[in-house]
Amino acid sequence: MSAALVSIIIPTYNYAAYIGKAVDSAFNQTYANIEIIVVDDGSTDNTKDVLKKYEDKLVYIQQNNQGAAAARNRGLKEASGDYICFLDADDTYYPDNIAEKVRFLAADESLDWCYSNWVWVDEAGNEIMRGDEPEVSLAHIKAEGDVLALALQGYRLGTNVFMFRKALADQLHGFDVRLKVLEDYDYYLRAAALGKLGYIEKVLCAIYQHQDSLGTGCDKAVAYRNRWRMHKKMQRMFGETLQQPAVLQAWRKQQADLYRNLADIMLAQGYVRRAKVFLGVSLANDCRQWGALLLWWKIVWARVKL
Repeated sequence: MSAALVSIIIPTYNYAAYIGKAVDSAFNQTYANIEIIVVDDGSTDNTKDVLKKYEDKLVYIQQNNQGAAAARNRGLKEASGDYICFLDADDTYYPDNIAEKVRFLAADESLDWCYSNWVWVDEAGNEIMRGDEPEVSLAHIKAEGDVLALALQGYRLGTNVFMFRKALADQLHGFDVRLKVLEDYDYYLRAAALGKLGYIEKVLCAIYQHQDSLGTGCDKAVAYRNRWRMHKKMQRMFGETLQQPAVLQAWRKQQADLYRNLADIMLAQGYVRRAKVFLGVSLANDCRQWGALLLWWKIVWARVKL
């Protein structure tokens, strides 16, 4: 019986400085039966030149710039593996990442997907923190099985640490291209609603923190508009679960934070009345916010000046 095929999807945009290391880590797996799909999302740097040495070994796709969600979706269309993994172009896999996850899922057919521990590193490659250290990480509590309620409370994971059975990936119908950020969280939530998750405590991935990282360069207004869109989607899809007592408390705090920040953005843009409405929604979800009190006085002063 032949070994299961694993598809590794790598989206990239202007990451010529990093993509080689990511691809090398995918090729340097102890598990042999893999296909690597790189989707170049309209790069204007020398990404194509960097990848020339791999041209006969991987699938290289170029498309107009459409965002990370669309790039991953294109990779999913090309993928023919029994298992699906994602790798960001500036991150790396440890050599036994694929082998450990295939073995783990093959040993338990009740699991639809799995994730491993990971480590954050700086630009010099120095370890910053393990993935199981932050209390808001699923790995911190070694969560397994049905994790939707935990995911809705804000326990986050990145796409690099997952492996999906193809059957589950097919049910998810790709990433939401309307989301320019948080598209990975949305995908993870929908996977949590449909499949049982397993956890491998071993560190198998490295996530690099650097000045070009998406999370460090995203405009605040864009980020919070996407977060608002994401929250509306969560209410539509998971409204019943959000009403569970433990989930509801965390959800209200998330709503309070979202609308307070939206109020701050609206005020900065000169929309004083809209800022007041958003701050009211924030306070209705959580009235104990020192930041909201300060913002309220800013809004009052802005209205006085008008």
